[in-house]
Amino acid sequence: MSTKDGHLNDGREVYFDGKKNEDLSQEPVFSKTLKFVQRYYELQKEEPEKFLYKENNQSYSILFMPTLTMDDLARKRKVYEQIARESYGFLGRTPDFIDTGVAILSYYAAILGKDSRCDYAENARNWAKRVKEQDLFVSHAIQNPQVNRQKTLAQLLSDGREFAGVWIKEEREDGVIVRGAKQVNTLAPLADELLIFNLPGLTAEDERFALAFSLPLATKGVKMICRKPTMKREFSLKDYPLSAQFDEMDAFIILDDVFVPNENLFVCGSVEKSNAFFPESGFFVHTAHQDEVRGYVKLEFVTALAVRVAEKLGLTHFMRVQEILGQLTVHLELIKSSVLASEATAHLENGILTPNMQILLAVRASLTGYYDEALRAIAEFSSGSIVGVPDFRAFENREIAEILKESLSSELISAEDRALLLNLAWDITGEAFGQRQRTYEFLHGGNPMWIKNMHWLTEDLTAGNQMLDKVLEHAKAEQ
Repeated sequence: MSTKDGHLNDGREVYFDGKKNEDLSQEPVFSKTLKFVQRYYELQKEEPEKFLYKENNQSYSILFMPTLTMDDLARKRKVYEQIARESYGFLGRTPDFIDTGVAILSYYAAILGKDSRCDYAENARNWAKRVKEQDLFVSHAIQNPQVNRQKTLAQLLSDGREFAGVWIKEEREDGVIVRGAKQVNTLAPLADELLIFNLPGLTAEDERFALAFSLPLATKGVKMICRKPTMKREFSLKDYPLSAQFDEMDAFIILDDVFVPNENLFVCGSVEKSNAFFPESGFFVHTAHQDEVRGYVKLEFVTALAVRVAEKLGLTHFMRVQEILGQLTVHLELIKSSVLASEATAHLENGILTPNMQILLAVRASLTGYYDEALRAIAEFSSGSIVGVPDFRAFENREIAEILKESLSSELISAEDRALLLNLAWDITGEAFGQRQRTYEFLHGGNPMWIKNMHWLTEDLTAGNQMLDKVLEHAKAEQ
């Protein structure tokens, strides 16, 4: 059973609406969203020349192709973009996110090393091969519950907080028993496997938390507790054009004494290897490439919506509105061209052509603000009209339908189309769906403050400093 086949009732423990869900296919939040996720697999059949590649006479998803040339990076970018357009950029953790990191993992795996327990590098290579061959949807869980950020994980465990992170409860000859929790695991209920690891930041005393491993979602002891849905299950698409279609469900993951066999371990007990897993395994930069492509697709959607609202409500003759729209389209082109620049300035690393991470970080730091500006523009342009949009069923009521159509229509747009456009604007700016999307865009790549801080610390200003020194030394040398 797999996401590809649409069979999710494999014994996985998913808790939704406060109770264990016994049949995910009967809940629209899962079944409707699954259809969007499955487009990733359907596109391979519809356009095999674009979505598949050959390796040793076998066909695999293009996402698993290692990037060896500029053409490879461009080819994968176009695939990321098309997959993102299936959900208008609003599904951030579709299978192509982790897949693009899996594609190059074997080139970096040596950093994981081995010890007396097992060969972690070989485990990673074997896992990457299996994920590619089976074309699995892998969800990842990295964030620890924010229990007390003043304390280390080891200190929290000493305080009896057993679910402040994922830790090694028992070591066995054939594997380890782990216990703990991870938060904000996006789309986990619909995935095939769960990849768990830590971001850099473990301290020397956090050895018991130093882990990276993968498990099938149906593994005994793995529990997914879903957040409240944002999907409007009781309304039509006319009333909620996006939130009635899908909900990128986030879940809290509990590992309740879960057995992880040795062959599934990529890090076990080494703080150094745990801190290195994400940035030095190639996952960070290659998943960032996919993520920023998906980001500009979403930015393109909300930019187009801002323009459409301004046009159909007759606002484009105002100079201020024109300036706002121009700023939005400038932002969109800056983001799109920056992604291309990350490819044009790529470098070889471990035999893999790797996008320019400094540029991708700049995109990540900027896109959050640009997206927010587009939402503010949509809200401002539509604010006088959006709060009074009637239930779409009112257009079918003979007593009021004609009056509504007359009073809500204009020479620019019909009443029904106006209501539909404003409903879309509300879905994105006012509804829980849109607010979750805004929060996701702001924080999913890390705290923007941390990203900007990391960016200036790692920026190459050699040439700039040389010019500064030349000016200052020239001034000092004046007689």
